[in-house]
Amino acid sequence: MSFWIDTHAHLDGQEFDTDREEVIRRAEETGILRIINAASSLSSCQKTLRLTAQYPSLLAAIGVHPQEIKESLPDFSELEGFLSFPGVIAIGETGLDYYWDIEHIANQKEAFRIHIELAEQYHLPLIVHSRSSDSDLIAICRQRIKSVPVVWHCFAGDESTFLQALQMGYYFSLGGVITFPNARRLREFIRKIPYEKLLIETDSPYLAPQKKRGKRNEPSFLIHTAEYLAQLLSIPLEDLKEKIFQNYCDVFGDMMNKGGES
Repeated sequence: MSFWIDTHAHLDGQEFDTDREEVIRRAEETGILRIINAASSLSSCQKTLRLTAQYPSLLAAIGVHPQEIKESLPDFSELEGFLSFPGVIAIGETGLDYYWDIEHIANQKEAFRIHIELAEQYHLPLIVHSRSSDSDLIAICRQRIKSVPVVWHCFAGDESTFLQALQMGYYFSLGGVITFPNARRLREFIRKIPYEKLLIETDSPYLAPQKKRGKRNEPSFLIHTAEYLAQLLSIPLEDLKEKIFQNYCDVFGDMMNKGGES
């Protein structure tokens, strides 16, 4: 049985504190039966783990977002301790982000390297974020990643970055950005992604697809991005679902329960 998977959301955010259960129910009613909640800080990791214990459809990615890296590094021993919890299936989101902060680049790079080491040590996929930092992120990945799958979350890079990531065998997780009118160049790259490297996400509560622009994004909106992507690739929506489901299983395992059996 295949189903839709939102491979990247932030349902631990305060934006969902008043109606989280309804949001998850709407996703399930739309056919999204798995949501990978990507933590962004140590406190976010803790809340994510509480939510995955509460909601069967939620799985956890554990990490510290590069925007959270400042003068000192987080306690990575605490983060490592979270990896033993049921429902943890990935490291992330992690990466580099120079758009808002260029004062702590050295610490961002070191934190990214530590995330990679944990992914390799625990044989977990790595979910990466990059903004205004693609060349550095690619360089560190080339140096440090040996065997784990890499999922480039909400990919929006240029052609050179795309071709390098493609050559390195990375997966591309596509979100609502692909539906934006000004994303024409990105859509050209998307047509070149092999079907076996495609994933789909919402990045809720951010980046709602064009049909829902201006609203808080949520996992049920994934279907709008999926429909757009199917039209862009000229394949039936059901075929796209099957392909993405298989990719999800290949990267994360088909987590039918929180005990981690696949």
